[in-house]
Amino acid sequence: METDHRIIADKVPLTLAHLTVQEVPPADAITIAAETGFQYATMRLHSPRLGAKNLSTRELNDEVQKALLVSRESGVLVSSIEALVLAPETDILTYTPILEAAAKLSARCVLVVAFDNVYSRMLDNFGALSASASQLGLGLEIEFMVFSEIKDLQKAMQVLADAGSPNDKIVVDILHLLRSGGSPQDILRVPPAMISQIQLSDGPKYAGPECLVEEARFDRMFIGEGEFPLTEILSKRPPAVPLALEIPAERLRLQGISAQERALRARRSFESFVSTRLLPRAR
Repeated sequence: METDHRIIADKVPLTLAHLTVQEVPPADAITIAAETGFQYATMRLHSPRLGAKNLSTRELNDEVQKALLVSRESGVLVSSIEALVLAPETDILTYTPILEAAAKLSARCVLVVAFDNVYSRMLDNFGALSASASQLGLGLEIEFMVFSEIKDLQKAMQVLADAGSPNDKIVVDILHLLRSGGSPQDILRVPPAMISQIQLSDGPKYAGPECLVEEARFDRMFIGEGEFPLTEILSKRPPAVPLALEIPAERLRLQGISAQERALRARRSFESFVSTRLLPRAR
């Protein structure tokens, strides 16, 4: 079976989202991606969580140098950098070091989440950040989440339209798509060029509102273990849109299962799902 899995993996390049192995430093996330069969990795250089301790300028520079070395040696490319926050008190200039780090790492884009309930201010900040990113050859990617101010796919599309920024895109995290009331059909309503990546995980069909933040950050299921309509989602995916596995599983970390083993389980769950659900004749 592993031979079949590798063939499928070669045809569908996969990104390891840093959140899957969130306890490890950025460079280690790239190493794990290489060791477990991923071609790309996202790197979390800035946390959007309230009260999180972020890297100092010196620490950021050190992490970038380590990540560059590992990326060059392993061949795993950095696809995007996470995650900048648009909040009422946001000063866009403070994000300049993160944008510069993303450019040094040859990332395509920088992920943005919004927690500002004044739409005009959020849009102004988004536009200013987009302009700064564009000067460095970067785009932004909006991640919508039902517990943020950009709550669903439709609102994310509205932000891009209102901002008038053609270089910027949307992350379609399947968990957030479904929890915000979306469906696989909604993916077809978005021009493929507007989607930066589709992030995959699995989970129960329903989750209470009190569980949404915890589920998103720490408690997702591997592909095929839950009730998400992943067969329909993958069949509707525009072929050119990259796929990422974002499957944080704190329950397993607490059992002593390493970040590398969890990343390997994530990849194998995807490959098994593809071979049994989408390619039933694969041998």
